[in-house]
Amino acid sequence: MSKTFHCPNCAAPLQEPAQDQGVISCAYCHSSVIVPPELRRSPSAEPILTPAESLFNLPELATSLRQAANLTRAGRKEEAVQLLLKELAMDDAEARRIIDQMEQGQIVQIGEVENRFSSQAVTLNGEDAQQILELIGNGEEEEALRRYRQLTGAGLEDARRAMAALQTAASLLEQPVRLSNQQTARIAKGAASVFAISGCLTFLIITLVSLLTLGIVFWALVSDGGPLESWWQPLNPFAPDRVMLVFGKQGIGEGTFDDPRRIAVDSQGNIYVSDYRSGRVQQFDGQGNFLNLWIEESSKQFSASSKPTIHSLAVSRDGILYVVYDGMIHRRNMANGEELSPLQVDRLSISDVYLTSNNQLAVVANGDDLAVLNPDGTIEWMVKDAIESVAGESELSAYLGGDGLGNFYLAGSFVSSVFKYSPDGKYLNRFGSGGEDASQFRAINAIAVDSQGRIYVSDIKGIMVFNPDGQYLRTINVPGVVFGMDFGQDDRLYTVSNQPQVVIYQVR
Repeated sequence: MSKTFHCPNCAAPLQEPAQDQGVISCAYCHSSVIVPPELRRSPSAEPILTPAESLFNLPELATSLRQAANLTRAGRKEEAVQLLLKELAMDDAEARRIIDQMEQGQIVQIGEVENRFSSQAVTLNGEDAQQILELIGNGEEEEALRRYRQLTGAGLEDARRAMAALQTAASLLEQPVRLSNQQTARIAKGAASVFAISGCLTFLIITLVSLLTLGIVFWALVSDGGPLESWWQPLNPFAPDRVMLVFGKQGIGEGTFDDPRRIAVDSQGNIYVSDYRSGRVQQFDGQGNFLNLWIEESSKQFSASSKPTIHSLAVSRDGILYVVYDGMIHRRNMANGEELSPLQVDRLSISDVYLTSNNQLAVVANGDDLAVLNPDGTIEWMVKDAIESVAGESELSAYLGGDGLGNFYLAGSFVSSVFKYSPDGKYLNRFGSGGEDASQFRAINAIAVDSQGRIYVSDIKGIMVFNPDGQYLRTINVPGVVFGMDFGQDDRLYTVSNQPQVVIYQVR
């Protein structure tokens, strides 16, 4: 099992690099992190698959593509490139082109692969092809193998693969194969030793083999981590958590995102997304169409660039948007975009806000203080060191959610646990721990609760779902790392990730 170490900037766990790398990128905060010398390792001495072998071993090809896609989505492009170089024996330019396509959400096109034993595509005439097929049909496999190698110049292993493919196809048809002298058989460039023979009967052979091959390739491309996963998710009728809408791309213009981290949904279904450090807050309608853009400004005492770091978003039923930065809650009237006076509480540096069902503001402040504020900003009640007092460890990055019964849930990224509090601030329960098991956390980014009281915790591993008692249910595999979540009145899960894009799920 690979070892982990932690990012010095955000404390997110980092994986031991697969190659002898000195610097890797943190998937959470995108910082460049120096790998400790004792965790660096040399490239594996395992044998490398040739391009021909990779195309003949589609499960291995699928695994390599999924691993490369996961690394790319985590911001570890160089590692993804090295993986393709190592596992698929690609040249550097081809590997980098594929990773760039993955990063941009494009369909990955694996370029032509030269025949392993020749730089030219191999062509068999009709008589030669007929002879080889008849030898196979008569059970003279060794003679067919010898004849095939003589005609094509193939190596022994490549020729054996070609014979196995032809035997499989012939057995599927269970009838003799006859071709006229005018028909030809070709070995396709990029398929190494498998050749396609034209003609009606051969067309059936090719169709059967091709359907099987295409089925495996399609599964590889659309399954978890595949380059077509985001395209397939909205169309997949069997998905347990169906994707209803995906929108967004990298940029600084209207409708594009530059490191989006937080999301909120109002009672009309409008969607609000904030960039992390550019001050931009955008409004979209329920179909993802851009509506408005606001630029929040930070005071000089908090930021020399005047661009704030936005930590949290929330929107009330009466159309007031709450934006948390500079330790206070800034407000904006969505009816006309007018900026209202901010809510600033003495001795509280606010980092997260959650709107309760009775229109109060629950906040996380000073790291892990839990407080409920009245609409005018006065404190209703407060629990000092809500996490540290239970866990015995300090927490610097806590996220807040709540259910329809008024209970609050504090998710601690540093202590890797979720803490439940009653509507009046009484500690009730704790669940979760740090680790690699399915129910354990690696790096928490957000928390939200649906109408059934199920708790959704976004982690680097995906969105982990728990029942109201903290029992692990499942993990929603998501593209990239989800930094912000919110449930709309339609009970759909609205997420924003580092892809960067908004993805809306209909959860089961």
